[in-house]
Amino acid sequence: MRLESEMKQINRISSIEKDMPDDIFITCVSFEERCLGALGKLDNYLCNRIVIFKFEEENPVREKHLIEMENILVRAGLKEKYQKIIVKHGMTIDGILQLHNYCKTNNLLTQQSSRLITLDITTFTKELLFEILFYLTNILKIERLRLLYTVPKKYASPDEGPLSYGIKNIKVIPFFWNNWSATRDDLLMVILGYEEMRAWSLISRFDANVNILFVTKPGSRPEWNTHCEGYNKRLLKESFDVDAMPAMNPFATAKILENRLIQEKLHEKYNVFIAPLGTKPQIVGTFYFINKYPEANVNIISTTAIEHNVPYYSWGFGETFYAFLESDNSI
Repeated sequence: MRLESEMKQINRISSIEKDMPDDIFITCVSFEERCLGALGKLDNYLCNRIVIFKFEEENPVREKHLIEMENILVRAGLKEKYQKIIVKHGMTIDGILQLHNYCKTNNLLTQQSSRLITLDITTFTKELLFEILFYLTNILKIERLRLLYTVPKKYASPDEGPLSYGIKNIKVIPFFWNNWSATRDDLLMVILGYEEMRAWSLISRFDANVNILFVTKPGSRPEWNTHCEGYNKRLLKESFDVDAMPAMNPFATAKILENRLIQEKLHEKYNVFIAPLGTKPQIVGTFYFINKYPEANVNIISTTAIEHNVPYYSWGFGETFYAFLESDNSI
């Protein structure tokens, strides 16, 4: 598997190959307005199928954004190609099964030519994003996957209060339980985002022998470079091993994990658990690292917040960026 060294800005989104339609465009509707960012930049886009994931829990803002998404598809002449997949928090693997059945029905499982798939990772939940990346690369065996990510126009600042409250549960994501030995200590690596209470609850309840925290820095924009430290200022006063990890560079994320786990040989000493609470590009980098170094036996931890502070999350949508994740067999 190969990953481009950086994400590049894209202002107009057309098909991956000129004059050739993408096989599927996949995205997820959210209460965050930036879920509209990539669709709003479609420019003479050719596509055979559109899949929109939607969580079933009632949220009027999410419903409003879904209507706006559907209106964009109408204007682009793509509405008849659209399929909605309903999922439930904590049971997202059911959505992957629905996607598998959809691909099977549309003969994508047996298609011989290279499949062209664009995945807008912007507002997938972290658990569902890991699962869909696994499905597309390991089951559907996509050789070249285009990833899109849109930053918000504005993020909430640390002065405006927490973005979520506590955690309901902790679990290892399906497909990402790799190894555990009773003769080894546990190492928990937490990629920090803007949810201090979630991170602190996880560390307390997981009770690992060793904890390593990664501060998301630099941020998605220069003005957000200190946001992660601000949101986690009490947690960072504790005596943890602390490192930094960029918000927008998946390749750098993978390299940092390589330096800490492989070069320092921590994977030979500990049961390794990673909890990615930061950005979606960091998740892509973590996924790439796991595939590059299966001997690390990394287990991915997912948490569910008790409540999100929805009015103080993000506003609008800004720039969209892209990168390609490719198999070793792609040209």
